[in-house]
Amino acid sequence: MSADRTPVTVVPLDVIVDPENEEAVEAELRALQAGAGTSVVVVHVRARVVTPRALHLLLRARERAADAGGILCVAAPGPAARRVFHLTGLSRVLRVAATVTGAVRRNAGAGCGHPGSASPRSRAIPSPRRPGPPRPGSSLSRLARPDRTRRP
Repeated sequence: MSADRTPVTVVPLDVIVDPENEEAVEAELRALQAGAGTSVVVVHVRARVVTPRALHLLLRARERAADAGGILCVAAPGPAARRVFHLTGLSRVLRVAATVTGAVRRNAGAGCGHPGSASPRSRAIPSPRRPGPPRPGSSLSRLARPDRTRRP
């Protein structure tokens, strides 16, 4: 099924999730997810601040969606909110995009909707280089400072 024809439910998240309102927000999100009847739910994070509580709430919502055979994506128009998802490493897990359309496109395997972004599958991620022991025969003497205390 193409991304154009997949039924999508958009759920707005306008509040800053904190310990005082986390249960109420999660209950509302759970009810909206259950009543959506669609395979793709996009949580539209319109709050400027994304707290650790909100991240945990979204991860639990993603697990519920996966258990029901669906997909949860996140649309975060605010650059600060997207930065939080990126820094925590959840931007790929939660399929975060700048727009609702981008989140749906990202779900379909296309780009994520950020200006100038390419498809995640088309970008090669370089593997990190690990420093190892020096190779036999290689010398670190080129890094040593000359001994200036000796006189000829």
